Order: sequence, then structure tokens, then C-alpha cells
Amino acid sequence: MRAFKYPNIFVRIVVLFLLLIIPLYLLVFIINHTSGGILRKEIAGSMASRIGSYSALIDSEINHIEQMKTDFLNDEDLQKLSTVSITLSDYERLTAVNRLKKKLNSFKDSARLIKDIQVYIPNLEKTIRVSTYSDPMSEPEMKMIRDSNTLRSPRIIPWNGELILALYDPPHSGARTNFYMKIVLSREAMMTTLQQVTAKEDGKFYMTNLERSWMLSNSHPQATVEGVPASLENLLKEGAGRSDSGFGSLKLDGQPFFGAYQSSKYLNTVLLVAVPENRIFGMLDRYNLLLWLLSAATVVIVIVFSYRMYKIIHRPLQVMVRALRKVEDGDLNIALSHGKHDEFKYLFGQFNVMVSRLRVLIREVYEERIHSQQAQLKQLQSQINPHFLYNTIFVLHRMASSYGLPDVTRFTDFLGKYFLFLTRTGADAVTLAEEWNHAVIYTEIQKVRFADRIEVEWPEFPSCHKELRVPRMIIQPILENAYKYGLEKKVRGGRLRIAAEEIEGGVNDGGGVMIVIEDNGDHLDDETLSGLNRSLCGDEIGQEITGLLNVHRRLQLYYGAGSEAGLQFGRSELGGLLVAVKIPYRGGMKHASRIDRG
Repeated sequence: MRAFKYPNIFVRIVVLFLLLIIPLYLLVFIINHTSGGILRKEIAGSMASRIGSYSALIDSEINHIEQMKTDFLNDEDLQKLSTVSITLSDYERLTAVNRLKKKLNSFKDSARLIKDIQVYIPNLEKTIRVSTYSDPMSEPEMKMIRDSNTLRSPRIIPWNGELILALYDPPHSGARTNFYMKIVLSREAMMTTLQQVTAKEDGKFYMTNLERSWMLSNSHPQATVEGVPASLENLLKEGAGRSDSGFGSLKLDGQPFFGAYQSSKYLNTVLLVAVPENRIFGMLDRYNLLLWLLSAATVVIVIVFSYRMYKIIHRPLQVMVRALRKVEDGDLNIALSHGKHDEFKYLFGQFNVMVSRLRVLIREVYEERIHSQQAQLKQLQSQINPHFLYNTIFVLHRMASSYGLPDVTRFTDFLGKYFLFLTRTGADAVTLAEEWNHAVIYTEIQKVRFADRIEVEWPEFPSCHKELRVPRMIIQPILENAYKYGLEKKVRGGRLRIAAEEIEGGVNDGGGVMIVIEDNGDHLDDETLSGLNRSLCGDEIGQEITGLLNVHRRLQLYYGAGSEAGLQFGRSELGGLLVAVKIPYRGGMKHASRIDRG
């Protein structure tokens, strides 16, 4: 978000190019989209015209059959056999049947969509076919023929897997029906005719009646009504009632198709043709692909040009900005180089000179401050002669032990350990466990002095940090300050609480230890607390170096200015001063702990 709120030169160049190119490409896309829509309508119109022609061809064939079927009602031989067959001699009956067969055969040959013709004459109890006889028609079959003839226009009826046209001679004055005619249509011939609709595009056709009781399709030769694809059914439903024809996109076998349909009111059927979109819109798709490729090429050109500008101008500036930020963070071990002989080479050279001079100046100031701080520490530690005191206390400890004075023995033991810590080594750092034990010994010595007036709460030492190296004398001066300024004048009820808290994180992400020292002194006002916090930020020459400030500066000196080692002051929930000692892991990153400041 920051890159867009404050864009750099590279971003501005890219945005400028895009602002120039995007309007042009929007215009091209609009024109292309409009042209594509017009082309789709033209193709749909062409398909609808072709479908209409073949649908009309099927209607014409069925109409021809229907007319011949109607003419057959008045056939002389059929009428004789169906009404007065019992009055005919066997010869006359046989002759009439043979003539009727020949007429049925002529009827069949005159229409290529007819597969078979059957005439059932109840008087003969025989079904006469083109070349043979068969058993009488079943009652359900006769009922189907009677029901189908109640419609005004011809209907193709499915029966036992066949498509038929039916006709019967209705009875007169309650007599039974004279004859039943069933014309079986040829599925193969109808599909051959319909196949020509999609011959060019290798498409699919579906022909069905509006009731969806039968279907012809080249998609599946044995297609059934249950196999009508859902997308096809949806397309037909969307156009139902609005017009006799329509078009749209649909999915067949997981592939995109473009479909157009035409309804026939004569046969109550609908013919739908679906062609793969890539067959009819392939050229349009190729143009779209070329347009996208051109767009991609333009974007690549913009990026390449912008990248060249980036390498020439922005990248050297970015290198300079990063270097300045490193210098700002205190990293002076940096040098810039530039391979080309241009203005940036001179600029980088002057930057290197500036950093080198800063490094020299900071080293001089830093070393001077180290020497000053070490002198202050030595001055603080040399205010007493610990060697002499330790030897004297050792003698007192032995004398008290030999005379059987346990309290004195215990007290001198604490004093001996106290000064042993001060004199046993000249190192500036000790382990946290040693510093912690030294502070415990100091409070034990103070317990002898203050007796029951002050209660000291020491937690269990965090053993996981016992080997952590810390500067000497960072806890005891804080305890001494608490006794001197907070608790010394209390007659009773004094409380001193020490706690150790682990700061989550590792060496490189702010981990460490926080030691918190609190008392319930009565003399801490807001002005004093503010003065203590200001003293931590002060760096004036000649500023008074107190015990707390000495600890704070030694911690910062030991861990480096980049860390957050040092002291933090706040008001304790006990009522007195709270001092938090932040001890980071060596080389830890910044990690500020939150201290309750009351």
C-alpha cells in the first residue's frame, strides 16, 4: 500500500504508459466484442434457416404420408375386407388381400420415411403387412391407435421402441371398428435426413416432440428421452412460448456448443442442432487470441522499457536510499560501487567519502565515551577497599564461629561472600546466577539491620538463564536505592519484591530477561518519577551519575546502543517505585516490554 501511496519513479513510469495504452485497448475490445456479437447473430440466423429447411422437409414427408393414409381409407379392397368379408368367397377374399398387399407395398415405396405398414382387420382377425400376415393387434395397441386419432394434426407416436403414424376406421352406430392401420417410420431414414443438417460442422442434432416422449439424435444412436442433456432442455425451456426458433450456448459432454432450434407446429416437434463453438467461432477466437497476444506483447514492451529506465535511473537511486537507511540504523561498514561512468559514479564516490569520515568521527567519540564510563565505574567500585574489608571479615567470622555466636557467624559469612564477589575477579561481566546470588546476600545483610521492619520476596531463580552474561553490580545498586530512599524510614510493614520474567523471542528477535524490583515506599511523587525517567534520556556533560543511572548506562554500554537494555521506571502496585531491568540476549533485536507505570 505504501508503494501506491508514495509511488517511486519506476511505478510512475509504468502507470503513465498504462494510462496511455489502456484507453486504446478498451476501444479495441469494445469494437471486437460488438463485432463478435453481430457475427454470432449472423451465424445463428444461418443455422436457423438451415434447420428450418430440414424441419420443413420432414414435415413435407409426413404430410405426404398423411395424405396417402387418408386416401387409403376409401380403398375398395380394404373396405370390402373390413365390412363384407364374410360374404366373399375364399377366392375373392384371397384376391382382395393380395391386391391390398400390393397397394401397401406401393404406399411404402412412395415414402422413404416408411419402414413398414400394418393393417389389422377385425373381421379377418389378421394383420396384413406388406409381404406377410401376422397375429391380431393387442388391445393396448388398438387403444393407442384410437387415442392418437383424436388429434386434429398428425402425431408421431412412440410404441415399443418404434415411431408410428396410426389410422383407424371409426365404427358406425355402435358397431366395432372396421380396421386399424399402423405406419412404422424408419428411424434410420429420418436420421439420415437430419444428419445432413450438421454434415459441414460435425455437429449434433436432437429431434423430439414437445412432450419429450421420443427423441432422435446422432449424439447417441440409441438416445432416449431420459438422455436429453440438461443444458439442451434448459435452452428449449427458455425459448418455449416466446418464439418457434432460438439459439444459445450449451454444454454437451463437457464441451461448449452453440445450439439453434426450430419448432414445428404441424408435427408438434422441435429440431435442435448443436455445433462445437470452435468450429463456427474458431476464426473469431483466433482473432481474440491475437488481440490478447498483442496486448501481452505491449505489456511486455512497457515492462521492458520501464525496467531499462529502472536500471538506468531508479535502481541506482534505490541503492543509494538503502545505503542511507543502513547508515541511519548505525551500519557504517558500507561502500557503494557503480560500474558506469556517469553522474551516479560521482555520487556514490562522495557517499563513500562521507561514510568514511562519519566512521572516523563516531569511533573517536565512542572510544572517548567508553573511557569515560569505565573511569566512572572504576571510581564507583574503588570507593571502598574490598580486599582489606574481606580479610577483616574473614577474621571476625572465624572468631564468632569459635566463640559459638551463630548470628554473628551467619552475618560475617554473608559479608564475606559479599566482598568475595567484589574482589575475586577483575572481569566486568559475570553470569546472571552470580549477580542474582550477590543481590540475595545483600538483602540478607539488610535483614540483619532492619529485622522485621522490611519483608523481602525473592522468587526462585530462573535456572534457564543462569549462564547469561551480564555486567557486574546491576541488581544490588537498585536494591540499595530501594532501602535508602523508599524503605529506610518505615517503622513497620516495609515490602521489597523482586521478580524475574522471561521475554519471549530468540537472540535475533528480541528475547531476554526482565528483572522487576518494587517497593512500597511512601515518598515517591509524580515529579520524582518524571525526573527519574528524564535522567535515563539525559546525556549532558557534567550530569550527576547516581547509582541507578550508572547501572542504566553500563547496561547500554555493554549491550550496545541499538538494543533496549537498561532500566525503566514506573509506579509499583505496592505504592512505591518499580524498576525494570531489561537484559536482552547478546545481540538480540529490539523488543520493548510493557511496564505498568501506574
